[in-house]
Amino acid sequence: MLRVMKRDLIMNRTALVSNLVIMTGFLVFMSSWEEGASTGTFAFFAGIMMAFVPVMVVTREDKFKAMALVCSLPVTRKTVVGARYMLAVSSSVLGILLALTVGSLAPTSQLGVSDLFRPGVVLHALSVTTLVVAILLPFTLRFGALGLIMVLASFQVLGIVALTMVKSTQSSVDRRLVESIVQTVSDLHVWAGGGFYLMVFAFLAAVLWVSYVMSVWVFRKREF
Repeated sequence: MLRVMKRDLIMNRTALVSNLVIMTGFLVFMSSWEEGASTGTFAFFAGIMMAFVPVMVVTREDKFKAMALVCSLPVTRKTVVGARYMLAVSSSVLGILLALTVGSLAPTSQLGVSDLFRPGVVLHALSVTTLVVAILLPFTLRFGALGLIMVLASFQVLGIVALTMVKSTQSSVDRRLVESIVQTVSDLHVWAGGGFYLMVFAFLAAVLWVSYVMSVWVFRKREF
C-alpha cells in the first residue's frame, strides 16, 4: 500500500506542486481580505481545497489512462483503494496544517496564529475535508473525472432547486435549518464537554470507513 502511495506522489509531483502554489496564493488572499476574513470562512475553504488534492490524483489517472496500469500491478484493488484513502487522510491533515500556517503567517493576514489554530477551527477544517473526500472518492474511483462532474453538477442542481423553492415560497426554512444544526452541535458540545472532540473524530472515522467500503465495492466492478 505504501508503494502505491509513493508511486502516486511521484507520478503527480508536478501537478501537486502547481496546485500547492495556486492554493497558497488563494489562502493568502482569503486571510488578507479585510471585509470577509474570518476563521470559519477560512477553515471552510481550506478544507474544500485540501479535499481536492487526493481527488485530483484519481482524476488525473483517469485522464491519462494510468488506472489500468495500477490495476495491472501485483496488488489487489482493495489495496489500491486503501492507498487512495491513506493518501487522502495524510494529505488532508498535512494540507490543513499548512493552510492554517500560511493563513496565520502571511504578511498581510488579518488572522493570527491564535485565531486559526484554535481546536474548533482546526476541527472545522478537518471535518469539511473529510466529508468532501468521503463523498467524492467513491464516485471518482468508479467513474473517474466524470464522477467528479456528476457530484458537482448534482450539488449545483440541488442548490438551484432549493434556492428557487425558498424564493418562491418566501420561506425561511433554509435559515432555520442552518440555525437548528448549529444549535444542535453547540448543545452537544456543552453536553459532552471535553469528549465532544472525540465524538467528532469517531463520527468522521465512521464516515470515512463507510466511504472506503463503498469505494472498494464500486472499484471492483470497474473495467479498464
